[in-house]
Amino acid sequence: MDEEIIESLIRLYQSLPPEIQFAVLWLLEHNEIVDYLMQGEKVTEKEIEDLIQKAVEEKNYLMVVILVYKRVYDMLN
Repeated sequence: MDEEIIESLIRLYQSLPPEIQFAVLWLLEHNEIVDYLMQGEKVTEKEIEDLIQKAVEEKNYLMVVILVYKRVYDMLN
């Protein structure tokens, strides 16, 4: 990965609230388990958006990060 991109990602990460930073780190540490869970059926964009909105309202940032990961996983597979 290009050094400029890495620095940009670090700045973005550092700008996140601590709760979201924790969720991102948790996902990175458990990515093999999350990848396994992501292999299920694809979820529609509408379903993902609704679930993300609900998770944000409940301040369940780990769920938000997992749902965003699922969205990207589905797009790439």
